[in-house]
Amino acid sequence: MAAEDPIAQNELDALTRRVEAVEDRVEALQVQSGGNFAAVIEGQAALRRQVRDGFTKVNARFDAVEAKMDRNQAQIVELLSALVGKSPDEH
Repeated sequence: MAAEDPIAQNELDALTRRVEAVEDRVEALQVQSGGNFAAVIEGQAALRRQVRDGFTKVNARFDAVEAKMDRNQAQIVELLSALVGKSPDEH
């Protein structure tokens, strides 16, 4: 892919911070529960959901950027073709 999308990078950074915050909560749950694995498992499940949702959003952003780049590239080809008076399909 071309240069990184700053919005997607910001989303990745935010996701990383959320993952770290959830990991801290899971660790605190482990300490508070004194070995209560049900609480730990629920915390880990919540972490997995947040990570999955975050990556889904980031992937959607990358897909949107890629589609926009494809559209822009097609427009550039059309404009350049119009300038030289040839169809891009001609050889």
